[in-house]
Amino acid sequence: MAQDYDAKINLHLDINHGLDRVTELVQTRLIECGWRDQVRLACRKAITENEKHVPTVDDLITIVTPKARSMVPDSVKRELLHELESILINVDKFGYSKSF
Repeated sequence: MAQDYDAKINLHLDINHGLDRVTELVQTRLIECGWRDQVRLACRKAITENEKHVPTVDDLITIVTPKARSMVPDSVKRELLHELESILINVDKFGYSKSF
């Protein structure tokens, strides 16, 4: 049953380019609110604080990811949640079937 619903969601996202729209929405909002610049500064700070050991990309991801997640504004999270809810409502409403 859950697999059927997952398949319907994936089909809906494919047909309507929903995943592309959601990705673009999130990227745009994060850039607009300055989150991207804040993450860039956090990366630079992590690099300069470790003068003896230059962190690898994996190290930077480990260091910066928790900070970056906490810096995402609530308004962006709410907008993303609203968009995802709309997608799920449309899936329930139109009930896509793989057999056209």
